[in-house]
Amino acid sequence: MPDSGLREHRTTTRDLGPYGRLDIAERTDARSGSVLYRLHAPHVRGCVMLSPATSADDPTMPTRAPGELLIHPDQFAPAFAPHDPRPLSVNNVVLTGPVRVTIEEAADFRPLRRGKTGRPEWLPPRTHRHALAVLSTLVETWRKRQDLEELTTAARRQAAQVYLTTYTAQLSARRETAIRALGAVADTERRVTALHALLTA
Repeated sequence: MPDSGLREHRTTTRDLGPYGRLDIAERTDARSGSVLYRLHAPHVRGCVMLSPATSADDPTMPTRAPGELLIHPDQFAPAFAPHDPRPLSVNNVVLTGPVRVTIEEAADFRPLRRGKTGRPEWLPPRTHRHALAVLSTLVETWRKRQDLEELTTAARRQAAQVYLTTYTAQLSARRETAIRALGAVADTERRVTALHALLTA
């Protein structure tokens, strides 16, 4: 049976101060470099996926900032689909994303929800503070992982596969365009040559 890349989860509990205790069950997808965290606390339910930001970046471009990560509260890697993850809700407000943060600014970033128009919008102040406490604790848990370098390498390889597919399709289309353009140039040169010949005859 082929390796799915999933690593068995482990469970920890963190203190959220005035928001109670947060139970965190984690499952790692070693192929994508993503980790799914299933969260349970008073007024907190659902899952969040954290990924190194390199999973979304073009590996042929300079690295934007080392240590950046993506917080996905409502979209998860396909490997996690059999585990039926549900989006994260805090105070019955469903969060959306992804949100890109550096580990250093994780305590100050703005979690989002999907507004009535479908566009992301800020959370109400109380829910913002509550969600920030939850997600900052989660980022701190991520930061202490021993396998961050391996996860970043896996995320970069996944991005390389995605961009390889994209650029291969672009290259094929651009080659076709170039061949058509060269044909059009040759045809125009032939016409210009014929017109010069008529004028100098």
